[in-house]
Amino acid sequence: MTQRKAVGIDLGTTFSAVAHIDTYGKPHIIPNSENERITSSVILFDGTSVVVGTSAKNSAVAEPEKVVDFIKREMGKPKSQFSREFGGKVFSAEELSALIVRKLKADAEKYLQCPVTDAVITVPAYFNDSERTATISAGQLAGLNVLQIINEPTAAALAYGLDKLSEDQTVFVFDLGGGTFDVTIMRIEAGKIDIVATNGDHRLGGKDWDDVIVNLIADEFDRAHGENPLLDLHSYQDLHTRAVAAKIQLSSRPRTAIVHHHNGKSVKIELTREMFEEKSRHLIEKCKTICELVMQEAGMKWDKIDKILLVGGMTRIPSVLSMISSLSPAAVVSDVNPDEAVAMGAAIQATLSMLREEDKTGEKLVAEDTRVQFSRRDGQLIQVRDITSHTLGVVLWDETSLEEYVYPMIPKRTMIPASKKNLFGTANANMPHAVVKIVEGESTMPGECTPLGVCDVKLPPFLPKGSPVELSYEYNANQVLEVSVEACGNRTQLSIERNTGLKGGEIAQATAGLGALKVE
Repeated sequence: MTQRKAVGIDLGTTFSAVAHIDTYGKPHIIPNSENERITSSVILFDGTSVVVGTSAKNSAVAEPEKVVDFIKREMGKPKSQFSREFGGKVFSAEELSALIVRKLKADAEKYLQCPVTDAVITVPAYFNDSERTATISAGQLAGLNVLQIINEPTAAALAYGLDKLSEDQTVFVFDLGGGTFDVTIMRIEAGKIDIVATNGDHRLGGKDWDDVIVNLIADEFDRAHGENPLLDLHSYQDLHTRAVAAKIQLSSRPRTAIVHHHNGKSVKIELTREMFEEKSRHLIEKCKTICELVMQEAGMKWDKIDKILLVGGMTRIPSVLSMISSLSPAAVVSDVNPDEAVAMGAAIQATLSMLREEDKTGEKLVAEDTRVQFSRRDGQLIQVRDITSHTLGVVLWDETSLEEYVYPMIPKRTMIPASKKNLFGTANANMPHAVVKIVEGESTMPGECTPLGVCDVKLPPFLPKGSPVELSYEYNANQVLEVSVEACGNRTQLSIERNTGLKGGEIAQATAGLGALKVE
């Protein structure tokens, strides 16, 4: 049997985790070298060494200029929009995330006493094409073969549903983490897990609740002393640390006191749970709106939901739990850990990916006992069918209105992997080339969609107006798009130049650069 070990990685905004499947086919969280089950997604640069985790987080107040956190919110952005410079080197979001993944990989290898070669990495269901591509790059930069990118609610659903495939049920997955929010409706039926609908906001999460407290204290300090403590990086990091602690305390206590010192002055605030909930009510309303929207997209009423699965640390907040209870009478599932379910589900998907690879190649990769655990009663492997989170379209020209519009090639909620072909006509005679603008989003207005890339396709000479050009979209299980065009018998595989932190040819160079850093 080929020696390959696959893990599941929850690459989170505030915390990350890694899990594996044991020889009995059961998922387990792998503790880090500090014996913690989850690892803070915080990086401290110290010369040629990089510290990831709690030690880096604890250094944020003393050395904020050396620390970077909340990287996940920046994934998919080009360096012109986000980068951090340490030791004379400019790092993209992918490279910074790769350092976190390297820490998880090293800790897993130390715990398992074997090399970790493959991984499934999770992303928010509402991540777009560029953000998913950047996540794959981060895994590759860390030295992993990325088997698949899987949506976080889907991973949580796998962790919950692995031993419940015989019980038909509809599950509402509510995933509110440190920086992102997803809601997904899934159906377990006939030994299959089908994703019905998904929606979310990848810039809504625990940090926004933290910022409510941060701004509350900063405003009080400004009123008392005429100074804004947020203008000082050390003061901000100290204030954020206190805000997180207060938020956690208010989940179990009716009130807490916060004292903040800055520039020789101080302010003390007694924050009650009622005050905190009132100040953060707009965030709860955002969550509620998205929950109702996904139910509309699924065409379902709340009484059709059998179970509610809570994922992410923010689901421990009383106001979040109260909002969910007000929406649905369904029972809340309590047999999964909100902080660990995503990583464990990713580990399950990693093993399923390896088993399917076995079936294709005939090469033995996974123990036979594990295959039995991951099979349905009919002997077939567990099947998870996901859907597209966004519509994939192409920009066309409307001769009537003389305006551009978006034609949806693959609509939102299409089962993946998906493929679609369509014939379009050339706008003019003798066109030397056609410009294919690829976009992502639900609007028919190009300016309201996310551009994925522009491809310039050379056309044969002397084509009359309306000559057929066939456009093909292939959307794989990672929800990453490939596009090809055929004109007069000439087929061209288009290279989508995604506007992310690293271009395709820069991966090898970045890998070498990151290899020079020691990750602890």
